[in-house]
Amino acid sequence: MKLLSLVLLVPVSAMPGDRHQAPLHFRQQSIPTGRGPRWISVADVNRDGNPDILVANADAGTVTVLLGDGQKKFTSAKGSPIPAGSQPNDLALADMNGDGHLDLVIPNHQTPYITILLGDGKGGFTPAPGSPFDVHSNPHSHGVAVADFDGDGRPDVVTDSWADNQVELLAGDAHGGLHLPGRFFAVGHRPYERLRTADFNRDGHPDIVTTNLDDGTVSILLGDGKGGFHPAPGSPFAAGAKPWQVFVGDLNGDGIPDLAIIPYQRDIASETQNVVTILLGGGRGAFTLMSGPPLSLADCRGPNSITAGALGKGREVVAVSCAESRTLMIFTRTTTGAYQSRSLPIKGGWGAVTLAPLTRDVRAALITADADAGAITIFRPA
Repeated sequence: MKLLSLVLLVPVSAMPGDRHQAPLHFRQQSIPTGRGPRWISVADVNRDGNPDILVANADAGTVTVLLGDGQKKFTSAKGSPIPAGSQPNDLALADMNGDGHLDLVIPNHQTPYITILLGDGKGGFTPAPGSPFDVHSNPHSHGVAVADFDGDGRPDVVTDSWADNQVELLAGDAHGGLHLPGRFFAVGHRPYERLRTADFNRDGHPDIVTTNLDDGTVSILLGDGKGGFHPAPGSPFAAGAKPWQVFVGDLNGDGIPDLAIIPYQRDIASETQNVVTILLGGGRGAFTLMSGPPLSLADCRGPNSITAGALGKGREVVAVSCAESRTLMIFTRTTTGAYQSRSLPIKGGWGAVTLAPLTRDVRAALITADADAGAITIFRPA
């Protein structure tokens, strides 16, 4: 069934101090999902060459699969929304069983379980043998990241065990499941919400980053390609007050992964700490604070997700969804490397924002999960 959507032309309103910047304009498209959509991933799950959208609906315990036609239309996949366990709180994709189709890895919030759904290559998903998996995360998993950490050619999963100040590595088996029990590695104090993976020291092995809420740092664990990890020299690195959500990507165009971090605003001591902290990677696993002041989130209440990338040629942005002020803050990088900020209204709620190409042209789009509205909104540059 094709989903109806509403398309509007929305200008991005200027924030104080940048009133002379030419406004960005977006065409806005809203698509219903399920109750409490929170996390978004974009990938080609039906192998037709077009990007599809997957949305984890926390309140409904489902994943909505929206199949794209490459021309701005999305159709709900057969059987979507798909049961995904209790309160799906993140969404990773990988071919877990080696059949050439993308599968889903989902942590179930408020439980010690991880759900794995195997894709059929047509947009459908069914539970992997043994799913959901009791991974003994203490007290429960918040985030997941997937890569071949042990070098056996099969994807593995890492998740947080935040009450123990650890992350857990779970090796993948040949059938889309996980070998239990996992192996635990120490990080900073309370890696509460997000962990991600990238090759931070460019040795060909995937590494791990966690945000450590209670000590204002991020931990970098360097992988040895055999399932082992050790802290990067200098880790953990200062990352602003109450670091919570993290985006990994090349923010300064040098080909090395960087980090953009937002705080858990409820726990910060002062509103001056409500900022985006950017740490620039040096290519050996170490990170340094970007020069200049951090990006202010003074008008952002409830920052809850961050993304970055190019909306098009010459349009490098950092975007933060603000759940309580119901705004999307967009920081545009200028030719000097500085950032200018603007905002636009969104439907709000504790949903994520992501940036990805959705059509066959070179331009990407911003996508927000509108938890209160039970929908996603796509913002395409006009």
